[in-house]
Amino acid sequence: MSFTYSKLTVEGLTLRIGRNGVGAPHDAVPLLMLNGIGFNAELMEPLARQFPGRHIVCPDMPGCGNSPDPVLPYTIKRVARAMESLMEREVPGRAFDILGFSWGGAVAQQLAVTASRKVARLALVATTSGLPLPAANPEVLRRLLDPTEYGHPAKLTDNFMDLLNEGGANAGLLRRFKSPTPQGVGCQVGALAGWSAAPMLPFLRMPVLLAGMAEDAIVPIAHQRALACLIPQAETIELRSGSHLLPLATPERIGPQLVDFFGQKIAMQNA
Repeated sequence: MSFTYSKLTVEGLTLRIGRNGVGAPHDAVPLLMLNGIGFNAELMEPLARQFPGRHIVCPDMPGCGNSPDPVLPYTIKRVARAMESLMEREVPGRAFDILGFSWGGAVAQQLAVTASRKVARLALVATTSGLPLPAANPEVLRRLLDPTEYGHPAKLTDNFMDLLNEGGANAGLLRRFKSPTPQGVGCQVGALAGWSAAPMLPFLRMPVLLAGMAEDAIVPIAHQRALACLIPQAETIELRSGSHLLPLATPERIGPQLVDFFGQKIAMQNA
């Protein structure tokens, strides 16, 4: 089933919100899915299908998908506040799970730190804590961080298509992709620059799952291992084959582990 979409303004950010499973049983914990840099919510739909019967919320960040460009630059902390406000509107007073993929994993970590009583379980997939660890392929990092590489819409689209192909996208995923705007990508890159939740991660008390791919050229497995050192109670999954976009392109390879993790009992402090 595909998401249904509508727009909403939270914390001054106007976002297109994808939803699935609205009206799910009350004992099914809602799930917030946070996407990668420059990605639109349609790319998350195949992974969302791994969670039938769940109320799923998946926003387009400003300048991505059909969300308008941001008026001003923003920080990861501001986006995390916006996500907390969004979920309070969607499921008032309820705890929720988070699945953060790539860039979205940074927002997920920040939200888990600043709104820990709201987060029941946290899955971080192919993401980073902001530690100064390089991409496995320096050219990938250069294309993401060099403003001249995303300042022109046509060049930005070409670079993202290269990134999708290098990340292991299949034809179905490529058809779902909608190119972001230069301002949208620029603000996401700027928000990540200088951000880190690392000092607070050892204090997380909700169940945490870390998942990464050994062949990831965009966020190498070293980032997951660093996170595992910072969150010693976390469960870990390391897939020996597969690139960065495996969770979106072939979600059946990681979906059962994620479903099993999110099916566990909610931590007592969030009950």
